[in-house]
Amino acid sequence: MSKVKIACLQYKWRDAPAENLNYIVSEIRKIGEEKKVEVIFLPEFIIGAPFHFPGRAHLKGVVDDTIPGKITGIFSELAKKYGLYIFGGTIVEREGEQYYNSTFVIGPEGNLLGKARKNHCYAAEMVAVTPGNGMLLLELPFGKVGILVCSDFWIPEMPRILSLQGAEIIYVAGSSLLQNISDIKPCMRANSVFNVCYTVFTSVVGEVEGNRVNDKKFKIEFGGHTTVAEPDQIMNSLEDEEAVLYEELDMDYIRELRSIDVKFQKTHFFSLWGRRPELYRDILKPYVGKDKELGELVEEYLNSKEEEK
Repeated sequence: MSKVKIACLQYKWRDAPAENLNYIVSEIRKIGEEKKVEVIFLPEFIIGAPFHFPGRAHLKGVVDDTIPGKITGIFSELAKKYGLYIFGGTIVEREGEQYYNSTFVIGPEGNLLGKARKNHCYAAEMVAVTPGNGMLLLELPFGKVGILVCSDFWIPEMPRILSLQGAEIIYVAGSSLLQNISDIKPCMRANSVFNVCYTVFTSVVGEVEGNRVNDKKFKIEFGGHTTVAEPDQIMNSLEDEEAVLYEELDMDYIRELRSIDVKFQKTHFFSLWGRRPELYRDILKPYVGKDKELGELVEEYLNSKEEEK
């Protein structure tokens, strides 16, 4: 299989988690019945804003689930019925007393192929959920897929390592903060150039607000902009509409770009083949200005505001 047809689902959060889940299920059924694609990609926080967002604390312990669990079971049935690979966006995964922002992949036989936990927690996640400590690379019949959760993508070492391990598609289960919209598409294209891969970024559209600290209103807004990029171009993208983005990925195209051209007429391969790893040992050192852990600073900030109440 050298070509694979994909669908990326972008939608607007409904008020209730159950409404979001029902919407996703209905859309997957429509896509499955049309038999247009082999793979479906979903965004971060598929059933709505998690408990660590403003105004959502009441959902802690209500919408969290295990992996495998009830939610993955629903997608397992859909994947098996329609013969699909479903890259399941993320849910808040519960394991004992710990919570994780986790994504999962279901195969066309309904089997759980793997899961990945967000390694680089962002903002309030730093005090609410536990970070993961690994990456997921799946070798599927159509190619190798590296899987990242949202802000993991913005640490360039993550997609880089996956591409060096052979990932031909980098899938980002994301949610694009409104203030970052202008960065989304350029960075997806740049990732595809530097890592000689397809980049599939999925996002939701929505907002949530409530009191976070010292009784002041706090709003978080997501603006969509689901995007599929290849080294030569942005192949397809959405704005903030509710829609399904369809695309076909030609894996032979990526493999050809990765092959050496000793005439240097096609130079994408150089990003992978031209490296001198012995020069890069400093990559293991922290940022020169770092004197505290970011999570500690966030926790100090939140604690100080709580004490001011």
